[in-house]
Amino acid sequence: MAEELPVLQELGLSPNEARLYMLLAKEGKMKASELSVKCNLQRRTVYDTLAQLEKKGMAGKAKVGGVLTFTPSPPSSLLMFLDEKRDAVEKILPLLSRSFEAQEKTSVSVLYGKAGIKMVLEDVLAQRQDYYAYHGQLQFFEYMPRFMRIFNEKRKRLKIRTKYLLLDVPHAREHAPHMPLAQIKFIDPSSLSAGVYWTYADRLVLFVLQEEPVTIFIKNAELARAFKKNFEKIFDATPSATGK
Repeated sequence: MAEELPVLQELGLSPNEARLYMLLAKEGKMKASELSVKCNLQRRTVYDTLAQLEKKGMAGKAKVGGVLTFTPSPPSSLLMFLDEKRDAVEKILPLLSRSFEAQEKTSVSVLYGKAGIKMVLEDVLAQRQDYYAYHGQLQFFEYMPRFMRIFNEKRKRLKIRTKYLLLDVPHAREHAPHMPLAQIKFIDPSSLSAGVYWTYADRLVLFVLQEEPVTIFIKNAELARAFKKNFEKIFDATPSATGK
C-alpha cells in the first residue's frame, strides 16, 4: 500500500480517501466500522470520507442483510482523474501558449531530473514540428522506456519526423530500428559526451545525461535556426547507414 498511496494522492484523492479506497479495492466490500478500525479513523471521519469518494465516483454503497456496506469502483475509474486534468489543461493551453510564443526575448530554463526530459518530449508533440537530435546514444530508451514508447507512438500518429546524428555505438544501433519516421546516421563515437542537443520550432535544448539528468531549455528562434542549419550540413555530409 505504501507505493500506491502517493500515486492516488497525486491523482487528486486526499490521504484518507486514498487509504479507504485502497482497503476497499483489496477487500471488495467493507462496513464503516471495519474501515474505521483498520484505518484507525473515527467513524464520523470514515463516513465523511466515503461520501467524498462517492461524489468522485470511486465508491458505492448498498445494504446487505440490513447492514450498510461500501464497495470500490473499478481501479480503471482512476483514469478519469487523468482525463479531467488533461481537459482542464487543454482549456487554458491555447491562452497560455499564445502568451508564451508571443515572447520575442530569449528565455532559458534549467530543469533537473527526468521531468525535464518529459517536458521537452511533450512540447515536441504540442508543437507538431519535426525535430533534430545531435550526439547521444538514444539513452532515453533506458531512462524512461515506457514514456519513450508512448512518445514515439504519438509522434508517429502526428507524423512528426526526426533526424538523428548518433554516436556509432552498439546501444544506439540496438535502439535505432525502433524509431519511427526517423532518418538516422552515425558519427564517430570517439567524442563521447554526456551532452545531447535537440532543436525544433524555435527551441534549442541541451540534455546533460548524468545520474540526475539536467535539461537546459532555450527559446530563441535565431539560435534554433543556426543550429538546424549547421545540423543539416553535417547530416548531409555524413554517409548513410540506416533509417526508416
